[in-house]
Amino acid sequence: MNKLYISIVSHNHDEMIINNIYNEKIAAMENVIFIIKDNVSSKNLLDFCRVNNILYIDKPLYVGFGENNNVAFDYAINNGMEDSDWFAVINPDVIITDVEVKNLLSSLSSEKNELLTINLYQDLEKGIFDNSLRKFPTWKSFFNLFLGKPANVAYDKIKLSDKDKVDWAAGSFLIFKASLYKKLKGFSNKYFMYYEDVDICYRAKKNHNQSVSFLKNIKAVHIGAYANRNIFSKHFRWYLKSFLTFLLNK
Repeated sequence: MNKLYISIVSHNHDEMIINNIYNEKIAAMENVIFIIKDNVSSKNLLDFCRVNNILYIDKPLYVGFGENNNVAFDYAINNGMEDSDWFAVINPDVIITDVEVKNLLSSLSSEKNELLTINLYQDLEKGIFDNSLRKFPTWKSFFNLFLGKPANVAYDKIKLSDKDKVDWAAGSFLIFKASLYKKLKGFSNKYFMYYEDVDICYRAKKNHNQSVSFLKNIKAVHIGAYANRNIFSKHFRWYLKSFLTFLLNK
């Protein structure tokens, strides 16, 4: 059975990762290799990883989301990951149970598509969908930002079936066949934060004919901050810059 390598990037997310009881259970699963890329070098997180047999990396420090995951991917390659294995990028604020990971492994064993995502919700009761599946943005989308309209059109998950294809899925939970991630050369370092996920999904579709496959029956909870929505925040400025970078490079 092919292995699943999980990459989680921490930027002062120690408590969130350590207090998530499922992380220990997932790390102990057969055919799962758990990697934490610590962006700030926390001793508490290092100790947690040592106790729970989780691979830990803390260099380089203070780099962007994409570069951190690329470092984790290279580390996984150096620790035995093969082209036929899977590489999952997961946010630290995503809660997925060990049972759902087991179901995911079962799905991956017969999966033909090389880029996937799962069904994310905003609440523990799984009653509110997370708008994690969207259509590729356009220049019209960009100007919608300043008109009070949605910049990115979300798919209606109710209307989607299992394994339907979508343009892009949020980097809070993306799963790549290792060979595809390698061909894509990972996330682009043109993006420090935001739109790395849009860009990599766009390149996968454009250059390798791989759209994102939606595994509707695999479920998890994403507790997002959505800091980019405040136009006076530095997060919004990063968001705006990344949006423009994507449009100018597509």
